[in-house]
Amino acid sequence: MFKLNTLFLSVAAGMLVTGVSNPVNANGLELKASKVKESSADIEVIEVYAQKRAQSIVDVAVAVTAIDGSDIDRLQIKDTTQLANSVPNLKITNNAGEGTPPAFSIRGVGMIDYNTSTISPIAIYSDGIVSGSANNLSINLFDIEQIEVLRGPQGTLFGRNTTGGAILLMSKQPDAEFGGYINASIGQYSYRSVDGAINIPLSDTTAMRFAFNQDDYDFSTNNLMEGSPDGGLKQQNFRLIVKSELDDVTILAKVHQEKWSGKPKPIASNGILNLDGSGMCTPEQAGSDICMDAFGGQVGGSDFWDVKADTADRNHESDSWGASLNVQWHINPNIDLTLISGLRDLERDHLWDSDGIGNYIEGSMGTGNRLVSHELNIAYHLKQVFWQTGLFYLSEETKQNNSFDLFRDFRAIPQLATNAAEYRYNNVLKNSSMAIYSQLDYQVTDATTLTTGLRYTDESTKYHANADLDIITGLIPDLWDFNGEVTDGEWSGKLALTQKLNAYNSLYVSYTRGYKSGGYNGGYSTSELQARDSEYQAEKLHAYEVGGKLQNIIPYLQLNIAAFYYDYREQQVFVNIPNSVVPYHVLKNAGDSTIYGAELEMAYTPTNNLQFNINVGYLPKANIGHYQKNNILVDDNRLPFSSKWNISGSVLYETQLAGKMLTSQLGFDYQSDFYFDQNENIYTEQKGYTLANGRISYQASNALLLSLWGKNLTNVEYAELRFDSIAALGAVTELKGEARQLGVELNYKF
Repeated sequence: MFKLNTLFLSVAAGMLVTGVSNPVNANGLELKASKVKESSADIEVIEVYAQKRAQSIVDVAVAVTAIDGSDIDRLQIKDTTQLANSVPNLKITNNAGEGTPPAFSIRGVGMIDYNTSTISPIAIYSDGIVSGSANNLSINLFDIEQIEVLRGPQGTLFGRNTTGGAILLMSKQPDAEFGGYINASIGQYSYRSVDGAINIPLSDTTAMRFAFNQDDYDFSTNNLMEGSPDGGLKQQNFRLIVKSELDDVTILAKVHQEKWSGKPKPIASNGILNLDGSGMCTPEQAGSDICMDAFGGQVGGSDFWDVKADTADRNHESDSWGASLNVQWHINPNIDLTLISGLRDLERDHLWDSDGIGNYIEGSMGTGNRLVSHELNIAYHLKQVFWQTGLFYLSEETKQNNSFDLFRDFRAIPQLATNAAEYRYNNVLKNSSMAIYSQLDYQVTDATTLTTGLRYTDESTKYHANADLDIITGLIPDLWDFNGEVTDGEWSGKLALTQKLNAYNSLYVSYTRGYKSGGYNGGYSTSELQARDSEYQAEKLHAYEVGGKLQNIIPYLQLNIAAFYYDYREQQVFVNIPNSVVPYHVLKNAGDSTIYGAELEMAYTPTNNLQFNINVGYLPKANIGHYQKNNILVDDNRLPFSSKWNISGSVLYETQLAGKMLTSQLGFDYQSDFYFDQNENIYTEQKGYTLANGRISYQASNALLLSLWGKNLTNVEYAELRFDSIAALGAVTELKGEARQLGVELNYKF
């Protein structure tokens, strides 16, 4: 390890000395007319908040992708789970269906555990407030100013330490001008969307902005089960921000509310047993009319999006709200103080089905989640020094009211009735996190900046695990009932060097130590032994990175490149146990991982009306180390959701039509092969695929914009999840990706 690290630092130092370029970002650009000027002296460099202050992107030693709010609208990105097609080495999926905790992965570091107790190693900071558990990672994107995706561990500055990265959401802020807009869109699969905002000045110093969003849609799955729906959601979201700018103090108050309801996406239970009894079907044949599951069930349709699932009694309901207060005090020309406090409350009930036409494996996710966070940050800046230090506190409580209903149909068969059981869980997890952090940027020379940062985090998770059991003979209360606690105290931090070649180009080298605390995985245990074995410990990540941000080495070309090496210790891995008749999965510190790769982001604007964007993520190695305990085995397999190649891009073209602006955009997103679990099971492999999307917009007047849009234009067949249910059901549980969808949109500004 020492030899590898020494070589890494030697190469990095050589890059800084010789001026060899390397790193990442070109998203969030507009055409040359607005962001790339006719001479290099007029270049406008992207501004980011990756270090909790406004900086030119060339001044930060962080791999960061900035996505402008106009790009969010143009790319038809509905929520945070759809950001992956704009960021290299970012993968996101609703692996248990929309409305449940999604799975985020950056550079192979992520969490595919869909349990409501999960804390993802990727956090979202919405206007400065941390998301907390994975329950809060799916956020609708409307009236957004900018999104920044920080790749790699954020060991110093950001709230709850994240080993994978952080996503910063920045809402549009109130200003002194009255105005607003309304946007309406309709599309296939009963898609209806309306969003808008109004900005109202209240006085010379105070203004408010109210924004809203409503999406109502069906999924593209075609449920062949009589009386069962295709699934769909209605989502209503509101946000109010009031901003007061006094002489030396700025006060920002925000409240928001979200209400979702509907039917979950029905799964396909793809049987893998040949109808003729000759053995198992191939992965390509699974779910076809020549295959069945262990109970003789079949999907029965010939179209990829056909499913057959008994979901008539399955529902989804989410209600959440939150509030935050941000106070910024400019004490004097050299000192600023910021206080951010936030509260978020969520109540969710999601009923799921994973067995197709029968009632063999079903359940519910009932979640009550409340999070409170406070952060105090003091920044001191002189000509050569920018130093910030702060205190962070978080308290989060999650109440689980889950159920796990196994083989209910057996209750009607006397010989099998004793095999049917329903587990009802009443778990409570209380997490508290306290941290002190400090980071110093020291300008060694006019061109060289040294960044050092350190953070100490003290975190604990207290849990109460309780379960009742309902069987054919009656209810057994308190099948298990016990308490536990996991505590951690860890240092993390950062050391980086940034070398500016000129005002618009820079190189950097960095070392970051990331840390994520341990906890308790409140999953679907079926014995007290399994429940007691649900603790997991902290993971650590040592990240080495070199990169560069090159804004005009070639005229009108913006290029960012990064190369990284991860030494991942005691990695927390969601492990699906194969060959278990009763589905069983755990979250364990399943060994050490080695990850390395590279990224490239490019924007090229050869003319005033044409722009090319491309993002390339490359992960040649992303493997879990060998781990074995009892029947849990992880044997140097590739990490789930970690494609070797992740390539996306777009072409944007503007022209005049009848004296008005016509804008066309065509984009694509390619993911190479990956697995949905750690076993590298051929039945749960997703082969590589490419999704294409497009949009044509016509500016009919200064106030009116008309658009045609399309997603998955080539109607590619792909899965959001494949789960190994072979031992239990003789089938692979699959959630279908969304089919081609076309729509129209109208935007009116006032």
